[in-house]
Amino acid sequence: MESYPSTVLQVAVACLVVLLVFVLRRSGHDTRVYPPGPPRRLLVGNLRDIPSGGYEWESYREIAKKCGSDVVYLTALGTKLLVLSSFEAARDLLDRKGAIYSSRPRLVMINELMGWDWSLILMPYGRPFQAYRKTIQQEFQHSVVASSYRPIIVKESLSLVSRLSQTPADLSKHLKQMAGAVIMMVTYGHQVTSAEDEFVALAEAVRENDEKTPGSNLVDVIPVLKYVPAWFPGAGFKRAALYARKLAWDMRYVPFQAVKAHIASGTCRDSVVSRLLQSDSPLDDVDKDEFAMNSGGVVYSGGLHLSWGRYAALLNFFLAMTWYPEVQQRGQKELDEVVGRDRLPTFEDRDRLPYISNIVKETLRWKAASPLALPPPTVSPTHPLRMIRTEGCTYPRGQQLSPTYPPCSTMKRCTRIRLSSSPSDMKQGPGHQPENRTLHVLRSASVGGAICPGRFFADESVWLTVALALHVFDILNPEGAPSKVEWCSGLVSLPSDFPCMLSPRFPSAVDLVSSAEM
Repeated sequence: MESYPSTVLQVAVACLVVLLVFVLRRSGHDTRVYPPGPPRRLLVGNLRDIPSGGYEWESYREIAKKCGSDVVYLTALGTKLLVLSSFEAARDLLDRKGAIYSSRPRLVMINELMGWDWSLILMPYGRPFQAYRKTIQQEFQHSVVASSYRPIIVKESLSLVSRLSQTPADLSKHLKQMAGAVIMMVTYGHQVTSAEDEFVALAEAVRENDEKTPGSNLVDVIPVLKYVPAWFPGAGFKRAALYARKLAWDMRYVPFQAVKAHIASGTCRDSVVSRLLQSDSPLDDVDKDEFAMNSGGVVYSGGLHLSWGRYAALLNFFLAMTWYPEVQQRGQKELDEVVGRDRLPTFEDRDRLPYISNIVKETLRWKAASPLALPPPTVSPTHPLRMIRTEGCTYPRGQQLSPTYPPCSTMKRCTRIRLSSSPSDMKQGPGHQPENRTLHVLRSASVGGAICPGRFFADESVWLTVALALHVFDILNPEGAPSKVEWCSGLVSLPSDFPCMLSPRFPSAVDLVSSAEM
């Protein structure tokens, strides 16, 4: 009878042989022309070139720079990855050819281990995807945002400015509270009254966990690692995934049950989930409650990501105003000329405040809130062709795309707006218009068939907050010279702490906010 160590050795050798044969077959001679990429190594391909552990977009940008192309091709152990390092490249493949590149890969770490397979942004194209997406699109189309959600945006924006007037030193805390408050009211009809709100705390836990989870994971390249026990040395990713799985469940289940309890007691406010509970499920194999809970989770999780992106964008706005006071002064001059000092700006003033709109666009161009997008496959798994050729290059079906949106000062062809390394381009004045109002949202909320349904909601929320802040406050740097700021890694990139002082612009500024809140 063979010894136990001998049997283990034989099994290990057999596994290595199978892996070797598999890799050699996948990396055999290929005459197709692919986009440029770094040299591939025997067996592992570009495994060492695929970044992980944070700031992936920086590494991808360096690879693109070395290859001299906005589109870079990498492969590792059978996984093929196409990196898009400019907005134009992303728009060309994901927008203009959106019918082909509209699905999502099944990421082992996020879908299987962390339990996010119910999420629309991670769901493969098919009937469930169509049903959930149609529901969300109907809830967040521009006409619905303008008629149903503007009152919520106005209320929370005024509440934010009021809190800032009382405790301006708590800028980050107040912006964070607003990030959770808006999406909670829209999705579940829940009124957030403090930063310690239980649902805001849950949102914060989800965000913090997202920041700790790298954008790239080795288990996505080597799926067999998912079978490694959580207690095994080096399996920290598995333990992190189990914690994230519980968060994913709580994020859907806890607020959903709160809505059902309010409906039973007759105290329920109108919300996305309450409306869905009054209608039938469009899917035969999913009951009404499950569809409403999952849809609420889709809106809430997507809204959280969008809210944290809005949170990052507003932090970047306040930072930019402390660095470039001349831009702030010109925006305030436009507000005084159009709005005056006897009322606050409203959505009805937007078309007459083009410079304020340019400040929003330039801030989002300056520092992308979400530099690394979630990757869709290049070709839908249901597409009839195994290979797609575009501009002389071949893209295999099911290949993953990774759109990266780093600060646009390093992306010379990302938009038609004049670019520089700072927001000082906003000094072009009201006469200079970007090509359209929602162009910047396409960068922050993906492009093509996967474009975010909540982009109009986010756009209106950021614009009104910026307009109110500039109208009510002088945003000052108490230290004079610009401070050193670093941006963290994660799905949302936030700036580090920076000095910022808020001072009412005129005697009645705060009174206008108090009167508007009544």
